[in-house]
Amino acid sequence: MNAVVITPICPFTLSNRPIVVPEESLIKVRLMTDNEEVALTLDGQVGFPLKVRDRVVIRKSNTTFNLVQPPNRNYFDVLRDKLKWGR
Repeated sequence: MNAVVITPICPFTLSNRPIVVPEESLIKVRLMTDNEEVALTLDGQVGFPLKVRDRVVIRKSNTTFNLVQPPNRNYFDVLRDKLKWGR
């Protein structure tokens, strides 16, 4: 898909949903307050703390990759096994 998905981790309310934006979007986030501790974590890697007025600029990478999926097992088979659907 030619898009970028921004997903909040542990959102405070259920109204904080993932956002899908076009691949050419340039997303800029700035921390405006030092009232709370904020950490930035990217792709599940080790996070690091942000300080007030820090800015994060996000864009789609030029690097691509191919996903490999076994022909005898699909996404819903994995969900069915892990969530024990139908048992």
